[in-house]
Amino acid sequence: MIPQKEIEFLVRFICESDAIESITNDPTFVRTQLENDQARGHVGAMLHLRECVKHKVLLSPHLIKQTQSLIVREQAEKGERAIATRHLGNWRDCNVSVSGRMCAGHQDVSALTLMLMEKLAHFQSIWSELLAIERVTVIARFHYEYLQIHPFVDGNGRSARALSYYLYRFAGLTPFVFTANDRHETYYRCFDNPMDMIEYFHDRTILVTREKTPHE
Repeated sequence: MIPQKEIEFLVRFICESDAIESITNDPTFVRTQLENDQARGHVGAMLHLRECVKHKVLLSPHLIKQTQSLIVREQAEKGERAIATRHLGNWRDCNVSVSGRMCAGHQDVSALTLMLMEKLAHFQSIWSELLAIERVTVIARFHYEYLQIHPFVDGNGRSARALSYYLYRFAGLTPFVFTANDRHETYYRCFDNPMDMIEYFHDRTILVTREKTPHE
């Protein structure tokens, strides 16, 4: 059973993450989905990631694909364009650009994502040895690099934010909500500079975990 406080957090997280992409949700409906442990859509993705944290499942291409597929599969029900079946849980097969910036070529997506997974595998094996602020920095860099690769035709931002939630929980951190109100002024601007993304994450993270001393 998910604590009510976590349900309320996830309602806001999902609604705001969708709103960043100009997708509108009914918070009451999202809350009902969470309370009923719905295993589909954006709610299903977040609940699955919570279970992965609980069982210490490491990040993998399969988990990333599952997350994206769950999230984008329901977007037509929210008034967005339906996504082709071949783009559900599969790396993109075409080149894309974001705000005039060309992302990695589609032929390089698989290899680049695997390299990113290798970095995260190391992090997930040693995270408890790092200071909380260091963990935040690693996750912020992952978020930035993931969105530079832009591995899918659709659902990149929403899956990136969901995976950041998963990594925060995995690393003993308190996740934050990416809000739609400041997307243009702050969040989108961070896509051009990894240091800006790190600062964005640092500014929004509440470090409630006990910091380790160098000798611990």
